[in-house]
Amino acid sequence: MVYIWIAVALALLAAVWFMKIRVSVEYLHTNDDDRLTINIRTGFGLLRIKKDIPMIKVNQKDMSVNVKERTKTAADRKQKKRKVGYQNVLENGRQIKNVVKQIVNLTPIVLKFMKHIHVTKMEWTSVLGLPDAALTGIATGAAWSVKSATVAILDQVFCFDRRPEYQVIPVFNSPFSKTHLTCIFHFRVGHAITAAFRIVVNWKGKMRGLFKLPKHLSGSTKNDSSV
Repeated sequence: MVYIWIAVALALLAAVWFMKIRVSVEYLHTNDDDRLTINIRTGFGLLRIKKDIPMIKVNQKDMSVNVKERTKTAADRKQKKRKVGYQNVLENGRQIKNVVKQIVNLTPIVLKFMKHIHVTKMEWTSVLGLPDAALTGIATGAAWSVKSATVAILDQVFCFDRRPEYQVIPVFNSPFSKTHLTCIFHFRVGHAITAAFRIVVNWKGKMRGLFKLPKHLSGSTKNDSSV
């Protein structure tokens, strides 16, 4: 009976380890209207989370941004509003910088995990227009350059199962701005667990100390090595 339970536990661990997390991201910008939708699916399709972020309303007084978020799961729905200002961005940047300083070899760990992220679809279409036709042509060329460089960098970091599709459509003699980005990718839970474990092990301070053996179990000491 014990062996049966062990076999079941191992089978469950293997299922979780090889389970995929699929993420779909869609961003739409039209003039002053922005919308971001994120869909997450895992547990062989049993667990689904949808986050809809219709943004952005800019406050001209303090140049802050009002963001409204709607999160939908199988159990319930949540909606919240928050205000993002310049100070919030700076504070979040400081916190991220402090965390990065506390982790040894963070960049190789993250890059190795990102290589396990498979991008199955990426489509990036922009429509750009300015009142002056010459400026529209210059802006369109610059947009093409930025997109080409961005896709080239992403291709070095992630694993693309299909070639990314991107284009810039000029609209002459008319001010217009529209961007539509769709990206679908997936990764295995096991790779995420491995990356998280490596981050914890390489964390400076108390968290890293949890994984150190006691001195009397860590092997020889200086006194032991002397003759």
